[in-house]
Amino acid sequence: MSETLTILGAGRAGTALARAAASAGLDVRIAASRPPSALRLHLAQYAPRATAVRAAEVAGAPLVVLMVPQEDLDSVDPAWLDGTVLVDASNRWEGEPVPAWLQSGLDAGQSSSEVLAARFAGATVVKALNHVSHWDLDTAGRRLATGGPDRRGLGVAADSAQAAAVVGHLLFDLGFDPVFLPGLAAGQILEPDGPVFNRPMSAADLAHLTGGTVGGD
Repeated sequence: MSETLTILGAGRAGTALARAAASAGLDVRIAASRPPSALRLHLAQYAPRATAVRAAEVAGAPLVVLMVPQEDLDSVDPAWLDGTVLVDASNRWEGEPVPAWLQSGLDAGQSSSEVLAARFAGATVVKALNHVSHWDLDTAGRRLATGGPDRRGLGVAADSAQAAAVVGHLLFDLGFDPVFLPGLAAGQILEPDGPVFNRPMSAADLAHLTGGTVGGD
């Protein structure tokens, strides 16, 4: 995996991931709708080891974590993400307005990640990092008990085994145990109101509930 992590979205989740990744020894670039000059003050407080970049500068990054609210996805140019492994860490919240193209796919029964895969067709989309709360990303929430030995399991859903392995490696480096689900569509179980959303559990328990396979480093 690249030693640089690129995050698109600088809200609470994006900055929490930035802190966790920096603690794991990764260089972190983070982009948002605001220009870097305006973003730097925000990052100085919430993710001081991350580097602010323009949104268009995510282009060419091997791995990008999408942490933009789904209601703002029209602000993301698909061309920025061509050729990247795109980690869809976004969620659909009930009552939240979303772009028409996304709502149409959801109404057709697709998972949000499947709709995003069609929208960002030049990227390889992987669903991950959406079912853990932002305050657990860079705290003791990475383990099932504070100071305990058991790492928390997190799901990885993808149609590409190679892309899933890249994201699984990232999760492992962040302090979690990856659980590989059988395809991108299976990631729907990770979404809000599902049986595993924001529920700390071991990788074995997560695999049992999702039909996934426990991975490792």
